[in-house]
Amino acid sequence: MTTANPHWAKRARDRPWQQVRITPALYAGPALDAERAIRPLTDAGAVRLDDGRGNQLIISTDGRVRFGFEPGNGDVVWKIAVHERPFLPPLWTIGLTENTPIEVVEAITTDLAERLRTGRRLTGGAADEEWRTPLQDHGWTLTWDAAAGTETAYSEYSPQDTIVLDTRAFPDGEEWEEAGQDAFWRVDIADDFDGWSAAASISTPDQILHTMVSAMLAPAVRDIGDLDDLAVGAAVIGAAELVEIPSSPTPLDVHRAKAARRNSPARAAADSTGTAVSAPAPSPQPAARPLPRLR
Repeated sequence: MTTANPHWAKRARDRPWQQVRITPALYAGPALDAERAIRPLTDAGAVRLDDGRGNQLIISTDGRVRFGFEPGNGDVVWKIAVHERPFLPPLWTIGLTENTPIEVVEAITTDLAERLRTGRRLTGGAADEEWRTPLQDHGWTLTWDAAAGTETAYSEYSPQDTIVLDTRAFPDGEEWEEAGQDAFWRVDIADDFDGWSAAASISTPDQILHTMVSAMLAPAVRDIGDLDDLAVGAAVIGAAELVEIPSSPTPLDVHRAKAARRNSPARAAADSTGTAVSAPAPSPQPAARPLPRLR
């Protein structure tokens, strides 16, 4: 939960059941429900393997799509690899770090699941024009650096948040095991502990990149208590919009709110000093005027 902004910190204490719509989702931060990203593939018939330590590998029935969730294995926890044949090196890969919004990962697996169901190709035109369209529609600027061979897209409000196409990120042809892992297309959002990044290889289909970008720019919903400083900070500078979703608390929500207030810093300080926490004294009422006497 964010503590840097007094307004949102207070709202999180007073109304923990409240949900917030964050636009764009790229600032929403992670969500606890990893199943949202896994379910599209398992619903399409993919097999799930679990090592008992939280790491999971989901493999399509034809062995060509492999989706890994490895929460305890370094910074990159979401790993996608698509193969032409099950035992050949991957044609293309995508890796996403721990704080990636779940909506982005879910969008990729949903796209792949639909391709598996309908028999659509898992390959296609790589880094063509399609992924740029949503960015341009949302006011992002694209610049080309001929010397570096890179194209960079950045937001008007937050230029340090970038999407970079690196045309010179070709893998070494002799290192076949690294095929599809060259970070040809990468996302970097807020280069700090709250930020996230993703990297896609040179042969990643442009439609997949378009799916990722569209999910990044769409709204996301989070519980107010799960907001982090990335979301609130983006809202402060105008890069994101936070809107509370009207809702009514359930009895459990009310109970949790009361418990949160009982555990508030003010009450804890009062308990430590033995000072009672009481309601403010009522303000004095004006004296009643005497009734007129009847003559």
